Amino acid sequence: MIGWIGFLLFVVVSFLMGAIRSIEYVEMMLVIAYGVFVPMGLRLFAPDADRWVAWLWRLHPIAFVATLVSFLLDRGLWSTVFSLPWFFWTALLSLYGLWTLWKRQAWRTLPELLLHIGPVYIVVGGMWLVLHRTGLDIMGFPDIIVLLTSIHFHYAAFVVPIVFGLALRAAGARLGKVASFLGSLVLVGPIFVALGITFGESLPWFEFFAVVELVVPIALLSFLFLWKWVPTLEDTRAKGLLIIGFGSLFVSMSFAFLYGYGHVHDGEELMFLSIPLMVFVHGMVNVFGFSLFTLLGMRRLRELGKV
Repeated sequence: MIGWIGFLLFVVVSFLMGAIRSIEYVEMMLVIAYGVFVPMGLRLFAPDADRWVAWLWRLHPIAFVATLVSFLLDRGLWSTVFSLPWFFWTALLSLYGLWTLWKRQAWRTLPELLLHIGPVYIVVGGMWLVLHRTGLDIMGFPDIIVLLTSIHFHYAAFVVPIVFGLALRAAGARLGKVASFLGSLVLVGPIFVALGITFGESLPWFEFFAVVELVVPIALLSFLFLWKWVPTLEDTRAKGLLIIGFGSLFVSMSFAFLYGYGHVHDGEELMFLSIPLMVFVHGMVNVFGFSLFTLLGMRRLRELGKV
């Protein structure tokens, strides 16, 4: 509830402060991730709160509100200071993910490894938030690319592994070895995409390969879930939520594929998808299509003891 209220207030204040550009939409998507989707993912990852998780829950509102203040300030010293609590909070979550991965020996099965790798990745997103708020030149990247990298590690590297890990755990062997192979690609995909962003200007084909390595397995796994697992669910509410969530991925991943494809050609006529359009379509579909509905669906299945 704190997350939803903070997100709605941030949207209202952003519109009152002036014209909304692409970077403000990116900030909104980050705010709802910080306030709503990351806590939902944490609840799915660690339903039984031990002492470490209890501290994460106590500290989360402080880190979240500090980030809101950071976004409302001009980038610089104070904006950086107010972004640090979120970085430290994601660092604690990543350490907890590493600790539980070792304690539970989660590397033994792919679903458990996927479930645990999301919390491990998230600190990278917290780091890129801080880098953006400094206002410094970061490896020559445009400001919006720096912020989109933070988004990447909160959605593709956090929400996706947790949701897919739980889905693979629940689906069991009915998806076959193909699903295991695709899940392995999803596991390492966020790293490839991050490298693709870094070297995309000089190696556009590598950037396209990195995009394909992530979006194609995500789309194919979503298809398998919708074909072989979701129809077997008895709960109508969970089934409906997951159909919308996994189905929306076909839209967002198609836009990601086409955007990456456009970057491997010199002809400007192929660059039919701009970053502002990608932010609005690909980003919003991932936020209010995939992330919202699949997390709600998984929460429903968790309440029923199915995942």
